Amino acid sequence: MALSSGLRQHLTRSGRHSDPWGRYYTSPDVSRSLIERIEVHKPTLVVELGSGSGSLCSAAADRWHDAQLVTVDVDHRASNRLDAKRAGPRVRHSHYVHDALDAALSEKIGLRLGTVDVAVCNPPYIRPRWRSDFGKILEDAGLSGVLTSIHDAGADLLFLAQNLRLLRRNGKLGLILPDGLIAAECYRGVRQALMRQHMVEQVVQLPRRVFKGTEAQTYLAVLSKMAGETHQVKLRQMGNDGSLSEIIEVPQDLAAKRLDYSFHARTGLQERRGTYQPISVGMAVKEIVRGTICSSAIAAFPAPIFHLGDFVAPAGEQAVRIVSKRFALGERAARIAVRDARLALPGDILLARVGRGLENRLALVVHGPCVISDCIFALRTTDEYRERLYRFFESEAGRHARATSAHGVAARFLSKTNLSEIQF
Repeated sequence: MALSSGLRQHLTRSGRHSDPWGRYYTSPDVSRSLIERIEVHKPTLVVELGSGSGSLCSAAADRWHDAQLVTVDVDHRASNRLDAKRAGPRVRHSHYVHDALDAALSEKIGLRLGTVDVAVCNPPYIRPRWRSDFGKILEDAGLSGVLTSIHDAGADLLFLAQNLRLLRRNGKLGLILPDGLIAAECYRGVRQALMRQHMVEQVVQLPRRVFKGTEAQTYLAVLSKMAGETHQVKLRQMGNDGSLSEIIEVPQDLAAKRLDYSFHARTGLQERRGTYQPISVGMAVKEIVRGTICSSAIAAFPAPIFHLGDFVAPAGEQAVRIVSKRFALGERAARIAVRDARLALPGDILLARVGRGLENRLALVVHGPCVISDCIFALRTTDEYRERLYRFFESEAGRHARATSAHGVAARFLSKTNLSEIQF
């Protein structure tokens, strides 16, 4: 589908900052892009929860002139924003100032559960304090048993579940999501449940910095409620100029692992190129050690601690970035430090676990054991794989692999699981 010149322009400039509710307002061009991907002809009832500035609702009104539009937002000012954006006198629009995550929302706004044709949503980027009615929302949506902890239930998942409650069978849901639900290991069960219960039609990876104030990776996602099990998911990527990549179709088992285009495009390219059989990082290392000393405790610790700012820039194509001697501990100091910290040992490969540009941080421990902060991974490998693994992480392909495997809304981070699954 051709993209407007306005969308291309938007993707090369910043959006708007979030508000006190953690919302990053959607531009009209991105809103239209999502609405265009929802394959439905003449919906009768369209709902937007957490409507904010009303951009998604306005795009829906532009496309579906005869639909009844219902918007809900806890912010009383949202109604005025919507009034200014209505698509003309024919629009039938009802707005409610109410908590969109109220388990009794349908009763409060006069809609029966399971009656909405299309739901569109850009959830806020917050993790609300847990309430008992959140459990009912997740249970009704078939998602109550897929989380390892209720603390993993962010607003994105709760809004998704609330929309599923409102939708009718075969109703369409269009979402703008951060990459937690798309790529984080803790949401693997959620992705699996969604694909087993619903038809996940497509996921489009947007360029970073679409929303000013966050570097979060975001996605457009469309699914059909209870329209059959998802066997293949169509993934695409949007470039900074608004162009769309070719479609990658990913089977359910791999899509449950991750739903981001860049990850699967990289993995597929490695498999096609390979002159030798690629293996995963997890197969090549004996252990992945994560440090335990947080940044606020570094100054008070009795031994020097290797932290994010201690990685050095590469000195040449064949040069090895070595941890400075000043971090190396003697035998007695190491015995004392290991009581309260995790140590990296000679031969370990150090990688940044969190932070901007984490893919560029790499070092090799040579001179002696050293204490590492909780922002650092130490990969303990064998002589067989050490050089090959280090050279891979130093290469463009290795940096790209770490960059695409990392995720997060505020600070990007690389989990042990995602690191272990990188192939080289």
